[in-house]
Amino acid sequence: MSLNGLNFYSYLSRIRILKTYSSKIMLVAFFGTHVPLITLLLFFILSTVQDFQTALKILGIALAATLAGTAATLLALHKLLAPVMLTSRSLNRYLSERELPNLPTIFQDEAGSLMADTVTAVRKLDELIHYMANYDGLSGLPNRDLFLERLSSSLHELSMREEILSFPVLSLEATHLKQIRSNFGVHIGDLYLRALVQKLETMLGPETILARTGDGEFSFFPSPSSSQILETDSEIWAGKIQNSVSSPLNVVDHQISSEIQIGISVFPYDGKSSDQLLWKSETALNQAKLSGTTKIQTYSSEWKERMKEKYLLEKDLRLAISKNQLFLQYQPRIEVQTGKKISAEALLRWKHPEYGLISPTIFIPIAEESGIIAEMGEWVLSKSMEDLGNWKKRGIPPIRISVNLSVKQLEDKNITKKVLDILEKNDLSVEDLELEITESSLITNTQPALEILGELHSWGISLALDDFGTGYSSLSYLSKIPLKTLKVDQSFVRKILTDPNSLAISKTIVALGKSLGLRITAEGVETEAQMRKIKDLGCDEAQGYFLSKPILLEELEKFVQT
Repeated sequence: MSLNGLNFYSYLSRIRILKTYSSKIMLVAFFGTHVPLITLLLFFILSTVQDFQTALKILGIALAATLAGTAATLLALHKLLAPVMLTSRSLNRYLSERELPNLPTIFQDEAGSLMADTVTAVRKLDELIHYMANYDGLSGLPNRDLFLERLSSSLHELSMREEILSFPVLSLEATHLKQIRSNFGVHIGDLYLRALVQKLETMLGPETILARTGDGEFSFFPSPSSSQILETDSEIWAGKIQNSVSSPLNVVDHQISSEIQIGISVFPYDGKSSDQLLWKSETALNQAKLSGTTKIQTYSSEWKERMKEKYLLEKDLRLAISKNQLFLQYQPRIEVQTGKKISAEALLRWKHPEYGLISPTIFIPIAEESGIIAEMGEWVLSKSMEDLGNWKKRGIPPIRISVNLSVKQLEDKNITKKVLDILEKNDLSVEDLELEITESSLITNTQPALEILGELHSWGISLALDDFGTGYSSLSYLSKIPLKTLKVDQSFVRKILTDPNSLAISKTIVALGKSLGLRITAEGVETEAQMRKIKDLGCDEAQGYFLSKPILLEELEKFVQT
């Protein structure tokens, strides 16, 4: 029916006394039966009856009979309108109270279909709303809210028992999900997650409550009615899960794997509420991730204190630049064949007023997580170029300065202009600067980062790839980045004489870099034997404690001139 069919209904709705749908029907029925009948009756009386009293008597009897018949008709109509009115009230109760309609579904006419279809549609809608509110659309698993609800229910069930039982709550994360999506695409990443969920469900079985509580994160606990997982067995259980789901999964002809890390909290020792236990299992998971080496971590109060210290350090780090607590050291790089000092890497240092020197391994991750790293990176670039500019003005033989470019800086569309402005401000040329990037800095925002690197390269700025061989998919980026230098990671160089694998990897990196026309720098050279080895392999440059530790600008000037 078109909207024009609602014109008469719309007109009646303007009459204020007709508030209900049934009143509109009654009014139409009343006038529809009375107007023609009364008109006909009046015409008959006026045309045939001469006596006024007789006419009034006939008219009264006729009106009484008509009203009685009309009342019976209107009552029947009112009863026939019951399906419409009942359906309307049921929908209003569902909207206000989420009470599902309880309407008969046995009738076959239009009113019966209205009631039956309303029941079916509302129940399907309610199921959909419940699913959307409580389940994850990608994996089909319960979401965080439903997980906490079921955990609370299990805790209540345990509290009713006489014996005190303990059981673990575990949080698991596939930590390479961003890299997988970057390398294979978002769709393949989603398919990998589904395959991971299927493997987890198969391993854990129906007696374990599993939910998706984050992008690549899942949480689970054993049902209280299942064979109880004892506290002492929780790490063994987690280890079996970690080993199993870390293995590669077949996803559309790709063998894809991710590093799996797990955090554990235990009821009742780490908490007695669902919120506490989930938060502490996730805190333990974060501890495992930040450690860099731990795959499985149980919650501890010591970690809580470390998180508090981290928060306080982050607050102090935000003020470190304005309070002049940051400074630079430089680590020289030399040409392997000639011994010529050709460049130095600018390294950021932080002297805390209370704790003294803070290791970069501590404050750099904090800066990256909090977003301060972009401001700090610009400060390093500006300060190092200012140092080099002053150096050149004094007539000291210059060397190229190498500066690390952070992930946040690679997301800055104005970074090229900022770099060129800093060079111009200090009367330096593009040959005076080298920018270092890491593979991890390209993972999350690959294409825009490659465009920025291409722009920097077009202005003649040298680019070096740091920590090569430690990233997720080294070869996939190597041909896309306009590099000049490839740096062999120090983890390989330090074991180059004792570990056949490190030696093989180093040989491969050198051969690969040479085939692409790149200069090869070996990092972390600590002994004369290592120096001879990297020279034999064909490395062009070397950097490490054997040549020089990181030093202040004044010491670097002396180092270059000797």
